[in-house]
Formats: sequence, C-alpha cells, structure tokens
Amino acid sequence: MKDNSVLRLGGAMAILLGIAKVLSSVGYLLLPAAQRQTAKGPVFLPSYAQSSGLLNAIFWSEALVGIFGLAVVPALASLVHRRSEGWTRWASTLALAGFVVTSVGYMASIARVPGIAAAFVAGDASTKAALAVVWRSSPDLLGFWGYGAIGIWVLVVSILALRGKDLSTILNIIGILLALLYILVPISVMQKSSTLQLGIAGLGALLAPIWYIWIGLALWRPRAEAA
Repeated sequence: MKDNSVLRLGGAMAILLGIAKVLSSVGYLLLPAAQRQTAKGPVFLPSYAQSSGLLNAIFWSEALVGIFGLAVVPALASLVHRRSEGWTRWASTLALAGFVVTSVGYMASIARVPGIAAAFVAGDASTKAALAVVWRSSPDLLGFWGYGAIGIWVLVVSILALRGKDLSTILNIIGILLALLYILVPISVMQKSSTLQLGIAGLGALLAPIWYIWIGLALWRPRAEAA
C-alpha cells in the first residue's frame, strides 16, 4: 500500500470546503437584498455599517474555502495526473492561484470594508460619492480567478477522471456542470447580467457542496495505486 496521505488530507479538506460552501450559501440566502453581490455602494455601505455580522461570517467562510482548496488541488492532481501530466499541472496551477486570490480577497474585505462603510456613513456628499465607486476590496472584481480559473481546473480534472474512470461518472458530470457555471461567472460580471449571476449563484450553491463533499469522500478512501 502506497502513501495515501496527500489523498486523505485533500479528502478531509474537500469535505470541510463543501461544508463551508453550504454555510456561506445558506448565509447568502438570509442576507438582506442591500448586502447581496449586486447591491450598489450607496445601498450596500449604510446597510453593512448597520449590521455586518452575517456578511462577515460569509466572508470568513469563503476565506476558509480558499485555504482548504490548497490541499484539494494536489490531491486531485495525484489522482488524475497519469491521464495527462501537462493538463493536470496547468489546471492545478490555475486553481492554486484562484484559491489564493479567493482567500486574500475575502480577508481584504474583512479588514477594509468595515472602515469604508463607517467612513461612508460619516462622510459628506463628496466622500460618499468617492467611496461609492471604490469601496470593493477584492483583487478579483471580475471573478476570473475565484471562479473562472477554478472552473477550468474542475473541468479538466473531471474530464480526466471521466476518461480514466478514477471517480464516479455521475460525480464527474456534476463537476463538468459546476465548471461550466464557474466559467460563466466572469462573463456574467462583464455583461452586468444580474439575472445570469443569480441563476449561476443558485445552481452553484447546490452543485458546489455536492461536488466537493463527494470528492472528499472519494479521496479519503485508501487506494493501493495512489501516487
């Protein structure tokens, strides 16, 4: 029996990642409309200044998603790399960057948004006008790294696992659907389509926890052929 520690660690972290996704999705449903992703600065900032606890919990949950993901990427790479070393390495590099940017972005929001919201509420008209434009703290405003890059990784590993029958066919199909949703996120942001964003968020909130938790359970199972 070869060392399965990479797979088992990745499996445990994938399960935690899936749970974090569930918590953030449920929290998002409970958010007031003024604090949701499509809210404009003049609406969002006063609402956040008045009540920020739930949104901060979502920020922390998503920051943990980025941290947990750093263990999931090498675990899946070790599982599917024999199918295509080149595609696995490229997609894994994209995913690692995506998870890092995700975590950094949400931690930046945790650190910066409270001060910006307080300054907006206390500021005069010119201050409000300036902050309403620049209040977002994420370095990934288009969602390319946190969704697009991770979506490409999910697509590649799902296709490779499907070809090699390394994971359940249904699980791989769910992964491909999730990947396509994630890849659509930057497009929906650039198109400023709130309807498309809402649809992606709803379907993604359902598929992402299923995929990550199922992946986690599959990776946790000992494998004699593990690399």
